[in-house]
Amino acid sequence: MNDLANKARGISSLRDFLELLEGEGQAITWSERVLPEPDLRNIAVAASRDANGAPAILFDNIAGYPGKRTVVGVHGSWDNIALLLGRPKGTTIRELFFEIAGRWGDADAQISYVPEGQAPVHECRVESGINLYDILPVYRINEYDGGFFMGKASIASRDPEDPDNFGKQNVGIYRLQLQGPDCFSLMTIPSHDMGRQIMAAERTGLPLKIAVMLGNHPGLAVFAATPIGYDESEYSYASAMMGAPIRLTKSGNGVDILADSEIVIEAEMQLGERVLEGPFGEFPGSYSGVRKVPIFKVTAVSHRRDPIFENIYIGRGWTEHDTLIGLHTSAPIYAQLRKDFPEVTAVNALYQHGLTGIISVKNRMAGFAKTVALRALSTPHGVMYLKNLIMVDADVDPFDLNQVMWALSTRTRADDIIVLPNMPAVPIDPSAVVPGKGHRLIIDATSYLRPDPIGEAHLVSPPTGPDIDALSKAIRLLQQGVAK
Repeated sequence: MNDLANKARGISSLRDFLELLEGEGQAITWSERVLPEPDLRNIAVAASRDANGAPAILFDNIAGYPGKRTVVGVHGSWDNIALLLGRPKGTTIRELFFEIAGRWGDADAQISYVPEGQAPVHECRVESGINLYDILPVYRINEYDGGFFMGKASIASRDPEDPDNFGKQNVGIYRLQLQGPDCFSLMTIPSHDMGRQIMAAERTGLPLKIAVMLGNHPGLAVFAATPIGYDESEYSYASAMMGAPIRLTKSGNGVDILADSEIVIEAEMQLGERVLEGPFGEFPGSYSGVRKVPIFKVTAVSHRRDPIFENIYIGRGWTEHDTLIGLHTSAPIYAQLRKDFPEVTAVNALYQHGLTGIISVKNRMAGFAKTVALRALSTPHGVMYLKNLIMVDADVDPFDLNQVMWALSTRTRADDIIVLPNMPAVPIDPSAVVPGKGHRLIIDATSYLRPDPIGEAHLVSPPTGPDIDALSKAIRLLQQGVAK
């Protein structure tokens, strides 16, 4: 194992990763005084223009927030993703995809627990007089956002009906909007794990307590936005991918959290209550609407000394949102398809959380690629997100858009296009007919295959006539016990 791989395996916190990035020229400190708005937004957007090599940027001189630190762009380039995996800068996206796919699963997970009193995240604790506006250097991520959003928090929660099941303990990235000094709203949809837990809590009246982790292990951050099974642990997947233990501890409200997170906000859902949330600049590059969403009451805050608030720019691509979750959207779809169709050779779902995906496949028979596409639409992620699917042959690299466009240009026929209307869709898709309902588009750009050459179909002509009639009568008589 090379030195870079060893360093990656040694990462246990955001601070460890920032140190590794800085040593590789992929993290910088912006010490010039900046305004929360528009400076933090503008600098993050400027950095995102270099999707291959943009560095993480740490701000330590933010007007109005003396002593506070904020970092953006931690997962903001493919070079940063490569370093997280222990691969050198310049590793291609295709190589990174197969690196992640090769590590996929949770069989090699290593979970260790740190006593609460020894966990760095609990170095400082606030249980009364909570004011998130004082603790967090918040700002509007986009100019016309409806409020202050935490765009890169990993939220840990237990299944209200099965709280002791470690696998069903969800960790996800959901949009959080501050609604007051000690409360925030959370936006999710029914297909998300958190959406299922919210519905279960309100159906049963059971409490739903959560822990909002900010400034996290970079391996967990990618899995918090990864579509894995409901009863599969994001902690376990992150550990298996990193090839190293994930250090957990308990939050004050009993949820498993990262021992080395920068900040953890403990909160409880207010059953049956809703508040207005939004609008918010979202990953399709448009503003979401205003909607009513659940509200959570903050009960305590823990944080490290001199904590780092991690945030993200989300808007019209390319942004850190895309590099954060692009490959970890592609890999689970690939793994799920390969179980049924080993002919699938790669999946590219980098674009806007998979609203457009490209799948390469070895065609087994005429029409086979369309069958694979329909199966992709039934994967956990495909149900709500996969809107436009382009199917290409295995000789086309789905990560090379020049090759994909060649396949579209030379291999697509009019009858190779399927449109499925009135399908479930993510509500923030700006092309949806109504929020939550849209289309599916399948473009089969694979080579044309003739059906199996079985020859012309000749109709069978069964025997008829008096002899057959007599035999039928004899069968009925025997059935009735009458001798012939």
